[in-house]
Amino acid sequence: MNTIQTFNKFKVKRCLISRDGFGLAETIMSLTLLTFITTYGLYFVSLRQRNLFKANLNNAINDEIRRDIEKLKSELWYQHYNPPQGNTSAFYSTGLSPSQPTYYCKNILRTFTQLPSWRNRRWTPGSSGSSYAGQKRNKIFSGRRVTIERNVTALRPFNVGSDFTFDRSIAEITYDVLIDNNREEWTSIQLSSEAHSWCPPSQR
Repeated sequence: MNTIQTFNKFKVKRCLISRDGFGLAETIMSLTLLTFITTYGLYFVSLRQRNLFKANLNNAINDEIRRDIEKLKSELWYQHYNPPQGNTSAFYSTGLSPSQPTYYCKNILRTFTQLPSWRNRRWTPGSSGSSYAGQKRNKIFSGRRVTIERNVTALRPFNVGSDFTFDRSIAEITYDVLIDNNREEWTSIQLSSEAHSWCPPSQR
């Protein structure tokens, strides 16, 4: 009787021990699974943060370019403008002198080089708070060095004909962006001068 009771107690005790906790194999498997989940969790969090930073950086660059385009539009509208005086209505000058009455009609680059923004063709946001081009308008520019470069090419309308039949009245503005010394063509736009609408038909 004592032998049977002793055996039953040992059996119950063994069962309780086996149910009380994990064995070595289960512990190793649990730690491996936990490490796997933690690693992938950190990876996806890092990936999300990187994509979010890139999206915010792209938006900040687009804002800089849009601001520059609006400034160019305003300057192109005002360039060569003569306000009304007395009985004289407002008009746009298209000539450099009486001997060159259509000087600014032939090539829009002749107008572009006179714009106040022509000098700021390359700027780095956040590089200098004392200059307009270097002002930091978005705090994201503190994280990476970004340089924006504007290039202008004079084109004929629809790129047809020749310089003897059509004026180069269209300015194609291309924006290149340098991020950590990697250059990328970002966007382009075509603009024209308001003064060109006052140009006479080409006589060439």
